[in-house]
Amino acid sequence: MSKISGKAFAIACIAATAGFAPQAHSEDFYKGKQIKLILGSGEASGVDILGRIAARHLPRHIPGTPVIVPQNMPAPESIAVANHIYNIAAPDGLSIGAGSSGLFSRAISQPNIRFDLNKFTWLANIYSATVIIWMRSDFPCQTFEELKNCPEPLKFSATARGSTGYGLVPELMKDAMKMKMDIIYGYRNADADLAVERGEAHASGGDLIGFMGGRSVQMMDEGKVKILVQVAGRKSPQLEKLNVTWAMDVVPEEHKKLFAMLNPILDLSRPYFAAPNTPSDRSEILRTAFARLVDDQAFRAEVAKVARIEPTLTPGAEMADQITAMLNQPEDVRKRVVELLQGN
Repeated sequence: MSKISGKAFAIACIAATAGFAPQAHSEDFYKGKQIKLILGSGEASGVDILGRIAARHLPRHIPGTPVIVPQNMPAPESIAVANHIYNIAAPDGLSIGAGSSGLFSRAISQPNIRFDLNKFTWLANIYSATVIIWMRSDFPCQTFEELKNCPEPLKFSATARGSTGYGLVPELMKDAMKMKMDIIYGYRNADADLAVERGEAHASGGDLIGFMGGRSVQMMDEGKVKILVQVAGRKSPQLEKLNVTWAMDVVPEEHKKLFAMLNPILDLSRPYFAAPNTPSDRSEILRTAFARLVDDQAFRAEVAKVARIEPTLTPGAEMADQITAMLNQPEDVRKRVVELLQGN
């Protein structure tokens, strides 16, 4: 066996330490580990449905195949999970938050939030939402024009003002289309749907994944409810087949700039994120895993079967850019959106 000089050996060791050892360490980090996937909603919501499917399929895309344990942390607009990940969770890549678009609407409207959106480690967004307003088919006024002059106000069951699907979108549509509509806040997600089924309310909202994954779609199949309007950055092919009106086709021109601020929030409706200052090697492993997850045919098939939607990827770095752009909207646009979120 040939001898190696002390200098050559030292160089070899440095090369191993600088090049190969960190990669080996990061690749081995998740082996035998458990990742907490903290779902920022109650059970059976869109966040919960998609997050639990992701938890079943994501491990095989992470080196070391860690166990992923989903747990719910319900609070309006995923604020509790955002606070937890930002202020409590260790920046070690072993805690992932799963949120909703309401996280962003609350962040721009509430001065006392305990996190900075620009400092999270954004991993991926795996679904761009279409928010809908759906209503009972037996309500006497069925079109926007009729709802503007309806003798009876449309009772809309909602969760909280900071919610995108239950708060901001119906407030924007009510304001833009001059609908006679009473938005009744305080329901839990599932209770808001039940209120419509019981006739306690005439309409509700939320994102398409929650509608298609729950009892509400059965009610539509039975002819008891219909989807009045879809609100999103682009038309949903699924809803185009049902001839559901797209908000940007009907809202007055002076309101379109408000929807232009809303649309990026909807495009990031299923964000996954880790704590600030998560080590870059671990965040890259997780970002790569989410990218592969969205292309995973088994994952896509289960999402299509259970939630009836199609996953779409927004990479973490691109999310960060969109969030910065959203936070830098003109002051008059931001002010009006905030006023609607706060009920002014």
